[in-house]
Amino acid sequence: MEEVIYKAKKFTLVRKARVVGGRTVWGEYLIHPGAVAVLALRGGRIVMVRQFRSAIGEWTLEIPAGTLEGGEDPESAAVREMIEETGYKPLRLVPLLEFYPTPGVSNELIRIYFTDKLEYVGVSGRDLGEVDMSVVEVAPEEALEMIKRGEVKDSKTIIALLTARLRGLI
Repeated sequence: MEEVIYKAKKFTLVRKARVVGGRTVWGEYLIHPGAVAVLALRGGRIVMVRQFRSAIGEWTLEIPAGTLEGGEDPESAAVREMIEETGYKPLRLVPLLEFYPTPGVSNELIRIYFTDKLEYVGVSGRDLGEVDMSVVEVAPEEALEMIKRGEVKDSKTIIALLTARLRGLI
């Protein structure tokens, strides 16, 4: 059993039931179309974005990312997000990993790609809330130090950087 509580632009809040030990247990969950992120290297430096996140009221430093739109192919979404946020078009994408950031409350699956082949085509299509976003290029060692110092707090970015390090990509 499932009932829609609220439908937003990027997610739907549902109330879902399941039977546990012979009893019906209800919970609220976010149904999400999924997201993509790209760990991109340009000239040996990681392409990141600095953006304001209203949910936490802070500026963050993250790898480019975004939500899938209406059945969109994840690789196409990754290319779209890179162009929108950084102006760089990935010329190849290699799957790095996928993970559920908050499986206790959401079914969101984030697919992270890696690229070191980019072409600058110019920023286009940013959302209104992203107009003050800026592109920052960081040396891999510095990005890892920023994690250690607690300056990078975004989970997908931390996971992508640590995975890339373990695989010898950065």
